[in-house]
Amino acid sequence: MIGKVLLVGALAVPAAATATVAATGVAWIDVKEGGPDGHRFFFPVPLVLAEVAASFVPEKELDLKLGEAGKHLRAAGGIVKALAESPDGEYVRVEERSEQVVVAKRGDTLHVSVHGPREDIEVNVPLAAVAEVLDEQGHLSPRQAVRLLRHARFSTLVDVRDGDDHVKVTVF
Repeated sequence: MIGKVLLVGALAVPAAATATVAATGVAWIDVKEGGPDGHRFFFPVPLVLAEVAASFVPEKELDLKLGEAGKHLRAAGGIVKALAESPDGEYVRVEERSEQVVVAKRGDTLHVSVHGPREDIEVNVPLAAVAEVLDEQGHLSPRQAVRLLRHARFSTLVDVRDGDDHVKVTVF
C-alpha cells in the first residue's frame, strides 16, 4: 500500500509541473548559426519561470534605463490602444530597389516585415498585450510583459534570417 502511495506521489509531481507549464505556455527560442561550422540551439523557456524571474527586475532601475523613451510610455499606450481599435490594413509600405518594409494590422496583431537582399525579418506584435503592459501611469512592468506573452500563444513573435543565420521566437 505504501509503495502505491509513493508511486502516485512520485508521478503526481512531474505531471503537475508539466500541466502547469503547458497551461501557462512556453517560449521557444531557436537560434541557428549559418555556415558549415554553425551551431543550432533551442531554448524552451516556460513562461511561468520567465514571469517569476521578471518579477525580480527592479522597476525603478528599468525607469532609469529607459531614459527619454520612458517619458513617452503613456503616449505609446494610447497609440497602441488606438491601433488595436483601428481596422485591419496596411499602414506603411516603403520600397526601394532591393528592400521592402511593410507595417500592417491583421486582427489584434501588428505585423512588421523587412525584406532585403540578405535579410528577412518578420515581427508580430500582439497589440492587446502591449496595451496592457503600459499602465495608466506610463510605467513598463517586466513581469506583466512576460505574463502577457500568453496573448501571443501559438504564434511566432520574431523570425529573423540574415544570410545563413536564423533566429525564431515562438510562443506555445
